[in-house]
Amino acid sequence: MKYSYIAKCGLKHLTSGFKLPYMVMFETTLMCNMFCEYCIFGEEGKFNDLQTRAVRDRIFKRIDEFCDMGIFALSFSGGEPLLNPSTCDYIAYAEEKGMWTSMPTNGLLIRKYADGVARLGMLEVSIDSLNVQRFAKRRGMDALPKIIANLEFVLTKRKPFATQINAAVNLENLEDLPELAEFCKQHNLVLHPEAVHNVMRGGELLPDAELHGAEIDKVEMFLRELRAAYPKNVRFYSHYYAFYRNGGFGPRFPCRHPSKLISMKPDGSIHLPCAFKTLHQSQAPLKEIFASDAAKQIIAQETTLWDFCNGCKIGCPYEVSAFTNSPMLALESGLNFLRII
Repeated sequence: MKYSYIAKCGLKHLTSGFKLPYMVMFETTLMCNMFCEYCIFGEEGKFNDLQTRAVRDRIFKRIDEFCDMGIFALSFSGGEPLLNPSTCDYIAYAEEKGMWTSMPTNGLLIRKYADGVARLGMLEVSIDSLNVQRFAKRRGMDALPKIIANLEFVLTKRKPFATQINAAVNLENLEDLPELAEFCKQHNLVLHPEAVHNVMRGGELLPDAELHGAEIDKVEMFLRELRAAYPKNVRFYSHYYAFYRNGGFGPRFPCRHPSKLISMKPDGSIHLPCAFKTLHQSQAPLKEIFASDAAKQIIAQETTLWDFCNGCKIGCPYEVSAFTNSPMLALESGLNFLRII
C-alpha cells in the first residue's frame, strides 16, 4: 500500500510543479517529562483537553487532508509525543493510509505504548551517551537504564534498521559516540548524530549551546571518521556542517519550512511560517489555508526570511530546505539517509 500511496503522491507533486508541501510536523503536545539542559521543554502536564472527541476527530480529518494533498511523511513530535495518549491512534491511522511515519521520543514511555510505536516507519529514540552520569547531566534525570530496557523490549517488535538513535552532539559527549555506534551495530540500529543547536520558539532563547569555530571542524571530522568505521549504522547530513559553519539560515540558504513542511499543533491548528514562530494560524481546511492570501504572502517571503529565522539551525527545517534549495543537495541527502555516502 505504501508504494501505491507514494506513487500517487509523486504524481500530485509532479503535476503541481513540486510546489506542494511534502511533510508534516505534528506537535502532539508541547509538554515533556524530561529536562534536557539544551531544550526549552520540560514540564509534564495533563492532556484531557487533547483527548476530547472534537480534537481527535479533527486530527483524523487532518490526516485525510494530508493524504488528499499528496503529503508523503508525518512526523509525530513534541514535547514528548507519547504524553498525548491519542498519539498511537494517530500513528495507526496514518500508517493505514500509507504515509511514512516517524517519531522522535525520549524513550521513557515506549514500552507502555510498544504496540503503537511498533507501527512507525522510523522510531527515533534520543540517547546522547551510554555513560550513565553524563546522560543524567544532559537529560536532567537518571533514566538511561530504564530507556535502554524499554528500547530493547520494543526492538523485539520492529524490523532491523527501522529504529534510530538521535544523539545531540557537542564536545562534552563526542568521545562517547563510538560506544553508542557499537551499541547500534549490535542491535541493528541507525545512529544519527546532530550538532546541538539552539531552539528558538516565539523569540525565547536558551543560553547559547551551539558549537563555534574550531569546535564545528572537530565534531565534523570526528563524525566522518565514525561513519567510515560504522558505515551501516551511522548517518548524518555531511553538508549540514557547512550550513552550520555559515551561520544557519540566511539569504544564501533560506528556510523552506512555510512551503514544504506543515506545522500542526496539538489541537489540529496549522501554523505558519513554522513550528517555532507563528504569524498565521487557522483551523480551516488545509487546501483553503494554502489558497489564502495570508499563506501565500508568508510563503512568498520565505526566500528573504524574517529576523527570527536568521541563525536558526534546527534540523527538520534544514532537511526540507536542503531538499528544496538544491537538486544536488537533495540527491546527497538521500544518499546520506541511505548511508551510501
